[in-house]
Amino acid sequence: MTYTPPWQRSCACRCLLHHHLPRTTYNEPDCACTITCATQPLTLLADRWGCALFLDPAGDLWHVSAMTHGTWDWSNAAEIDTRSDLHDAGRLIEQLLRHVAQVLAAPLP
Repeated sequence: MTYTPPWQRSCACRCLLHHHLPRTTYNEPDCACTITCATQPLTLLADRWGCALFLDPAGDLWHVSAMTHGTWDWSNAAEIDTRSDLHDAGRLIEQLLRHVAQVLAAPLP
């Protein structure tokens, strides 16, 4: 079985904007994709911060705020940058998620 990166997969979560289509950006207005959508990259749920953290195709750390009823504020999803209160912790989380992605990408013995 060949691995397909999330940004090359088709939406499987019935988002009206992306259903059966690839999702190449993560901050489109009206996106209703779930965190479990096939298009969603490696994701860490950060309940304490009220968001989910994930790596984009370039390996940069993004955040998306949680909303009510299991929905996500995709229109305001953004990369965590140096101005963010989460920047210092985000750098460590980004490194750890990159490491996890490398471990998952390695062939099984």
